[in-house]
Amino acid sequence: MRQTVRPSKAECTGCGACASICPKNAITMQPDAEGFCYPVVDPALCISCDLCEKRCPVGAAHEAHSVQAFGAQHKDAAVRAASSSGGVFTALARGMFARGGVVFGAAFDDCLHVEHIGAMDESELAGMRGSKYVQSDAADAIANAAALLSRGIPVLFSGTPCQIDGLLARVRGKEREKLLTVDFVCHGVPSPGVFASYIESLERAHGQRVVAYAFRDKRLGWKNFSSVATLEDGTQLSGTQTDEPFLYGFLQNLYLRPSCTQCSQLRGARHLADLTIADLWGAQDVCPERDDDTGLSLVMVNTQKGRQALREAERELTVFPMRTDALLRYNPSLEQTATAHPKRQRFFAMYAKRGFDGERVMKLLASPGRAERIARRIAHLPAGALRRARALIRH
Repeated sequence: MRQTVRPSKAECTGCGACASICPKNAITMQPDAEGFCYPVVDPALCISCDLCEKRCPVGAAHEAHSVQAFGAQHKDAAVRAASSSGGVFTALARGMFARGGVVFGAAFDDCLHVEHIGAMDESELAGMRGSKYVQSDAADAIANAAALLSRGIPVLFSGTPCQIDGLLARVRGKEREKLLTVDFVCHGVPSPGVFASYIESLERAHGQRVVAYAFRDKRLGWKNFSSVATLEDGTQLSGTQTDEPFLYGFLQNLYLRPSCTQCSQLRGARHLADLTIADLWGAQDVCPERDDDTGLSLVMVNTQKGRQALREAERELTVFPMRTDALLRYNPSLEQTATAHPKRQRFFAMYAKRGFDGERVMKLLASPGRAERIARRIAHLPAGALRRARALIRH
């Protein structure tokens, strides 16, 4: 009787497809010691059909396809201000609502957990805007999207490349005809448990709840984005990419999911989504006449369905062609997988004892001082040279 779906945690992306596919609901997604969710099989319910393993998308080879690249920016400045980059997602979502469809995306719940939810109109869309640098729980959303598509209801599903991979493992045949998928250029997904512990540390330090959190606030501009935590009394705690502990640790790959280092089959021209969106980093050089520092999006069109959706969204967007080769040096995540930080293991050992400690994280990531560099060099000297060095020090 199986206990999980993949033999190695490094192989599991946590997409939740297996849980949504299981005909007996025998699989639940449960967090491990690092705070990432993995499938756990209830042996009392499992009928050994092996459907979870057969349909698991991990390890499948994907052929490269032709990609058209565009820059895009929403014409409404208020939409751009509420979005991480240029506001393309909002325009695509409005197009889906106009067709009577449902939009799925990641949003915070009341406890600041990130989960995938469905929206039937624009009043429910606001929470999906903006980046969430935490892996979301998408298993229920995948199942709900599949149920809607089986009834002929159009769906836009946005998520990480591996979540789209999981959705497509669940949705087959004609059900895909009314499905529009949107992924993004992914740096990697941090641990939900680590983020929850970070929020708890802020609440202890300030004696009140954190009621809202923004990973990509643009008060300092689009390029120098800030994270902002809002407390119950309205106080806002802000930090930049270099001094806010959780954001800095994420960008340094300190607590990414293990599978994030092995996702090369879902990058570059192998994205499975109809559309791939990202920040148009390097805009100041590749299209300076359009860069007003309020946000610009890169849109990669991977399918004809995606091209049609972008064309319809041009009512709200300014769209212009781009060359992807000119963008690679500004956004290496277009093609390169993340590399785990060498101190990842040390961080999680510390995390297991104390939870998230922002001060310790910043110290852990600090560049070594002169004394530490000398100590490291001495430690790597050959045995004979090390004895001579010690003798000189004693004399």
